[in-house]
Amino acid sequence: MNTINSIINSIFDLFFSPFSSIDPIYGLCAVSFLTTVIMLPIFKYTSDQKAIRRTKSRIMGHLLEVRLFKDDIRTVLSAQKNMLKYNMIYLKHMLKPLIFVMLPVVMIIIQTGLRYEYRPLAPGETAIVKVRLNKADKLTGNGGSGVLISPEGLKIETPPLRVNGGEEVYWRIRAEKKGVYDLKFRMPDKEISKRVVVGEKLTRISPKVLEGGLLNSFLYPGEPSLNEDSGVEYFEVIYPYGSITIFGWKTHWLVLFFILSLAFGFLLLKPFRVSV
Repeated sequence: MNTINSIINSIFDLFFSPFSSIDPIYGLCAVSFLTTVIMLPIFKYTSDQKAIRRTKSRIMGHLLEVRLFKDDIRTVLSAQKNMLKYNMIYLKHMLKPLIFVMLPVVMIIIQTGLRYEYRPLAPGETAIVKVRLNKADKLTGNGGSGVLISPEGLKIETPPLRVNGGEEVYWRIRAEKKGVYDLKFRMPDKEISKRVVVGEKLTRISPKVLEGGLLNSFLYPGEPSLNEDSGVEYFEVIYPYGSITIFGWKTHWLVLFFILSLAFGFLLLKPFRVSV
């Protein structure tokens, strides 16, 4: 799974690279457009387009019936019953294509989140580092807590703080200069590393590297998963959250992603000849 994630990360790194030094809204527009271009053909060829159009026509017909015969209670009730029936049929027609669309869209959302959910540390800014151990007593031994090793460009400002019976260990680090660094956590018989990004450009940021597993690898693809025998559940750097400002209004990237994707979707329905 790590190999697959590495390939996908490289593809999205290449896609987002032209937008790394400009306003993040442009990259978000591009990935929203890409999502729409991928989603519409999948939806078109996995759905029964004729049945969808036929069902929508019947819903509109019964809606018109309600308007024309609004003084006839029996006709209105019958039309409303049929509208409910065909709405359920419409939802049934939508279920299959949505299942096919879901996987690529979720993957795009996860990859976009790696670039927009958090921002890199700025020089002079501090962050909390957290390591959660699976077997604290065995790994730390003799009351130790493991050793955090920082490269030049990062500075460890506090001694380790052990909580929750020694299963969780915390440090505070300070970013000193721009760059991408490997922060290491050394145990008696092994060593794991975590990527730390300091700078201003839009880039892939994974706040947490977790123990191996299919679900963990899918949800946190930004860095290779830890070996299952590492004894560490996760190694985390708590980055500041990112935000996008549009017309002076700060908003979460996911809100804009869905708005832009819907807008592109409506614009491209006719060119792609898709009925929804």
